[in-house]
Formats: sequence, structure tokens, C-alpha cells
Amino acid sequence: MRVFLKPFAASAALLAVSLVVPASAKASEAEDRFAIMELMDRYGVVHDFGSPDEYADLFTPDGEIAISGGPVVVKGRDALVAQAKRDHEKYVSPTGPNGENESFMRHIVTNRLVKLTGADSAEGSCYVITLVRDGSNGPALLSFGRYADRYVRQAGEWKIAHREIKLDFGNQALGEKLGFR
Repeated sequence: MRVFLKPFAASAALLAVSLVVPASAKASEAEDRFAIMELMDRYGVVHDFGSPDEYADLFTPDGEIAISGGPVVVKGRDALVAQAKRDHEKYVSPTGPNGENESFMRHIVTNRLVKLTGADSAEGSCYVITLVRDGSNGPALLSFGRYADRYVRQAGEWKIAHREIKLDFGNQALGEKLGFR
């Protein structure tokens, strides 16, 4: 009789655990995590091909960027738009097929991690690899590092509130050639 009851006891325990966390809460958490991961990916594409306004729209109105534990270097929508305009002047030209923007820089985002810290807040990190076209030499590695982010949901959309760029490796000679300081 005991052997017969063990499967039922295990099933009852699983049922009890699944009732503690409603499926809708699990689905909502998964949807939030997916939306934030999509935001991480969209950052790379928009940085390389989007407009300065699209870039700033990825952030909260007071969104900020800091570099490797240093002070905030860009803060607020106007500063984000200005930064994107400077980047586009250096790295994007409207000479692609069909008049599309052509960028010689690619931000490749990978290894994304997201931790929900509240109903409308989260933290996350990802690796970023930056490739550039180096004249006729083809693609070259400019840098690799990590983004450490804080996110907030505003008006139903997840936005970057704070991004810290942690540079693990940078090709200094190539960076200087391209106008990075």
C-alpha cells in the first residue's frame, strides 16, 4: 500500500507547489524578462542603424550612461540624442542600398541575464562585442565588454535607466584611428 501511495504523494506535492505561484505570475515574469532582453538587443541595432531619437527612446527621460565605474558621462534625453548624433556623424552614412543607413560599426549583444527586482524594476547584464569595418581590411574587433544595466517600466514599456559600460578589452590603436579618445 505504501508503494502505491508514493506517486500520489509526489503528485500532490507538485500540485501544491504549482498553486503557490500562479501560472499568470510566471507568464508575466517571463514576458517581462523577454521584453528586457529584446530591449538589450534593440540597443545594438538602434545604435548602429537607428535615428538619434530612436536611440534616446530606449532610455528613461533621465537615463544615463557611465563608463567602467567612473562618473556618468551622458545623462538625460538631450544628451543621449546629442551622443547618438555624434556617433552617427562618425560611423553612419546614408549610402546603403535603397538609401538606407550604412554603418561600419556593429554592436553584438549576447549572454543576456535579467533579474526582476520589483514589479517595474530590473537589473541586467550582457556581453557586447563591437566590430568595425577597417578600410579595405574588412571587419576588425574594436572592443569587447559588458553592459550592466538598471531598467524601469514606464507607461508599460521597459527602458534603460542606467547603463554602465564595462570595457574588458579595447583595440587602442584602432580606436584612435577611428577618433575615439
